[in-house]
Amino acid sequence: MPAVGLPSPVNGESFGCRLRHERERRKIALAPIAENTKISLSLLEDLERDDVSRWPSGIFRRSFIRSYAAAIGLDADLTMREFVERFPDPNDPERPVAPCSQPRSALRLTLADTGTAFIGGRILAAARGRWAAAACDATVIAAIGLAMYAVVGKLWMPLCVVSAAYYAGGILLLGNTPGVCLWAPSASSQDPPRAIGWWRRLRSLAASVLHERGRPISGASTPGRL
Repeated sequence: MPAVGLPSPVNGESFGCRLRHERERRKIALAPIAENTKISLSLLEDLERDDVSRWPSGIFRRSFIRSYAAAIGLDADLTMREFVERFPDPNDPERPVAPCSQPRSALRLTLADTGTAFIGGRILAAARGRWAAAACDATVIAAIGLAMYAVVGKLWMPLCVVSAAYYAGGILLLGNTPGVCLWAPSASSQDPPRAIGWWRRLRSLAASVLHERGRPISGASTPGRL
């Protein structure tokens, strides 16, 4: 019986569905085809479901469809040609490439600069700021540790607990250690670190309080004056 091409689709049948109908019409099971052609049974099942995502590329792809077509009595060349048209091989060097009418502009992906990883914990570029931040953290930890030593009578274990809680709490609540947050630069590069800004505000507040205390009360009589 001469091999024939795959019949035209009826009622919108897909390529794989037509192959399966031709195989079932000839009462041929997939298992013998897989055994004789050495093609995995799962690949043949995928073919009849129009899923060739796991099929190999190149010469093996064409060889598989030709072997399957010959096994169910179809013309291998005609079936392979329709298969290539419906499922083109992306790695096939003979695949025609559509000419571009206009050059396409390259797609550029620009990543937004999100700044530093920590909110308040900017990287301290100056060594003076790093030393100040380290001294601030060490002073706070030592003060809390000595306070706990005065209460519980032990030093090293409370000091370790305080250190762990200090750094973990600072990172969770502030984004970095309190010392780094204090000495980190502000949002504007022109502004001084937060610790200096707070110290200036505290000094200004103290000066204003002392100035108010030294000012004479309005309406009070001056000594020696009637």
